[in-house]
Amino acid sequence: MLKSSSHDFRVGFRTLIKERSFTALAVFVLAIGIAAVSTQLFVVKSVLYFTFDFPDADRLVDVRMVDPEDFTPNNFDSLMSTQDFVDVQESSSSYEEIAAYIAGSTVNIRYKGQPKRLTGAYISHNYFRTLGVKPIIGDDFQPENDQVGAEKVVLLSHSIWKSDFDSDPNIVGESLRVNGNIATISGVMPPKFNFPFREQLWIPLNSEFPVRPRGDPGINFVDAIARLKPDVSIDQAQLEMTSIATRIAEQFPDTNEQFTQGYVRPLSDNFTPGNLAGTILSMLAFCIGVLLIACVNVMNMQFARATLRSRELAIRSALGATRGQLLRQMLTESFLLATVGGLIGIGIALWGTDALNTHMHTNTQQIPSWMNLQIDTQTLLLVLASVFVATLASGLIPALLASRPDVSDTLKEGGRGNTSKAAMVISRSLVIFQILVTCVLLIGSMLQMQAILRQKSLDYGYDTDSVIITRLGLMEGDYPETADRVAFYDRILDTIQQSGQFEYAALTGRFRMVFGGSSRIEIEGREYTQNSDRTRAELERVTPDYFKTIDAKILDGRGFQDFDSDQRDPVAIVTASFARTHFPDESALGKRFRVTQANGTNEGPWRSIIGIVSEIRMHGPFNSETERPGFFIPFFSSRFGPAAEQPVAPQFGTIIARPRGGQDPLAFTRQIQEQVNKVDPNLPLYFTETPRIAIDSFTAQSRVVGNLFALFGIIAVILAAVGLYGVMSFSVNQRTSEFGLRMALGAGKPKILTMVFRQAAWQIAAGLLAGIGVALAISQLGGQGLSDALFGISPRDPLTYSLVAIFLILTGILATYAPALRATKADPMVALRTE
Repeated sequence: MLKSSSHDFRVGFRTLIKERSFTALAVFVLAIGIAAVSTQLFVVKSVLYFTFDFPDADRLVDVRMVDPEDFTPNNFDSLMSTQDFVDVQESSSSYEEIAAYIAGSTVNIRYKGQPKRLTGAYISHNYFRTLGVKPIIGDDFQPENDQVGAEKVVLLSHSIWKSDFDSDPNIVGESLRVNGNIATISGVMPPKFNFPFREQLWIPLNSEFPVRPRGDPGINFVDAIARLKPDVSIDQAQLEMTSIATRIAEQFPDTNEQFTQGYVRPLSDNFTPGNLAGTILSMLAFCIGVLLIACVNVMNMQFARATLRSRELAIRSALGATRGQLLRQMLTESFLLATVGGLIGIGIALWGTDALNTHMHTNTQQIPSWMNLQIDTQTLLLVLASVFVATLASGLIPALLASRPDVSDTLKEGGRGNTSKAAMVISRSLVIFQILVTCVLLIGSMLQMQAILRQKSLDYGYDTDSVIITRLGLMEGDYPETADRVAFYDRILDTIQQSGQFEYAALTGRFRMVFGGSSRIEIEGREYTQNSDRTRAELERVTPDYFKTIDAKILDGRGFQDFDSDQRDPVAIVTASFARTHFPDESALGKRFRVTQANGTNEGPWRSIIGIVSEIRMHGPFNSETERPGFFIPFFSSRFGPAAEQPVAPQFGTIIARPRGGQDPLAFTRQIQEQVNKVDPNLPLYFTETPRIAIDSFTAQSRVVGNLFALFGIIAVILAAVGLYGVMSFSVNQRTSEFGLRMALGAGKPKILTMVFRQAAWQIAAGLLAGIGVALAISQLGGQGLSDALFGISPRDPLTYSLVAIFLILTGILATYAPALRATKADPMVALRTE
């Protein structure tokens, strides 16, 4: 057996070397298909089915309390205050450990006189113990560190220890300023540990954010992770969590009434939102489609090759070769093709995965730093399986047909026997299948590209390119009182405006001009019988010159003045869509509304509407809604709850300034820092950019996905065109004598061209109709969710379907033209002599 297999491989290798053109093209086509599937398998495994490098990571869970009336696994309203967490921690029995954290927070540090902003997490003392991780230098946090009034301590990430502390092995015990307070370095975490996202240091939670009573305006909200006991399932933990949530809601209806359901899920699910999973699996389906097209192409080439070799195979059969031997020989050649194509494809996939990995972490901030596209044994086995599938898909049917030649017929017909007739029927069917798959892929690619273009061209209602924004955090250690923060904000605005370099300057609470927050509202005089009646509106705090700075127009009423405050008279400016939505048949000016929770508790003051501003997109680039009601309040106002007796200054703010004379705003980065240094030389700024740059950073992931979809669509079209060209060439070669006879009997070249194009036309038409039908069926299954994912582009967009059809028809014509032209050059005399 081994001897015969070795012989098959040697013969197959020599045969493929002799047929260099066929071998090169077949290997190239398979390599492209295998590379696409391999790359996407690496992505799927790394992003959707990754495993944490923690002990018994399968027992780590994300713990939440959710509103069951507004809940889906991919979209839910959850809540856990620090007080809720304490209650859950004390009441639950499903966990070995349960820990709380606030991730992605700004932390201002000062070490050896140098101020710097870092990304940090505030964690309960048992956070690392829950994960099963220990510092490599120094000690973990202890319970006494996680108390109100405790001495400040921090743990550093390995990367920050190397870059900012020169890998000092004696760093433990060193002091630095953290958020204005002296803190001691407790230890250094292991290399590449930045959990949960891109954290650079960690601080005990309760030392910064003490537990406050429910309903307190200063209460903080946390995420929670837990380690299940070995004998407890996720379902059991969720039942217990629901019981706890229901009890808390009954005891504290003002704050927790609607959060009556527990939600416990694997911790990994917290990092793979459903929309991302859907996108990645869609891309995998695209890649499988590309591989199918590649396999069909090679199969068609194998049919043509088998027909050309039919005389050789007939002679071998006449000399005693069994069908099994012929079949084994041809499958061996297919295996060699798929193996070489697979090796090249895997090489391309490894290169592509590395490039994609670098691009994601360079341009996409939503992906955790520890989430890397990795190649593991399981994924490589799947890739090898795809090579095996490619071998069977591209070689089995041609080998079966070619391995049973009718010896006498084949020898009499000069090498064109029944194999070629059967092969032609199958080849034409496969071309229809290729066009079907290509049509579906191309429609999907074009819809995705349109969605990205729509996302990129969203109208935000203000100038996103001509202003500079920068973020700052006034920490409690440096600014312990509200009055201190009010004084700073007033001074910094005066300093910037008096510098003479800027036409206007303002403050906003919105983060990078993308995230501002929202709230439920009530209109004065309206009845609210259900929680859902209190609709959401976007909310932003701004200073008086904000609308001038961003070049937004006050359509009616007036803008904010310095005297506007909650203490004098609570006021608001609403967007045009807010006015249209809530006051469609009357003027909104003078009407009043207030913020509230869904159940009508924790009401804010009644705010009088003093102005209506042109439509401003306050909810960022994350969904297809063209309008969403929003409103603005004075910067020193309370966002939620009753009006404060004194002006309220937020801890974090965004400075936004417009340079004079339309100059490049990024050229003023240094000037902004200089103006801030005049007020506080120890305050670091961060995210200094234009709104357009900020928006683009949040949509980078969508652009990567869109480019990949476009690439797969282009590859599919090229492979389909090659396939159609190959089949038409094969058909013309097989019918050369027929065309010659027809021309001898008086048929002109236009008649021959028509015959060839007619054959191609029905294949293209059949593939297009089937492809459009499949695409429509997919759009029906996707429903409204698919339309939302496409930013409002209809998945049945007739223009897209028409353009795809026209493009594939033109591609088919071009692919058919050369074989058709060759058919008109058949020599009638040669055909007559042959017959």
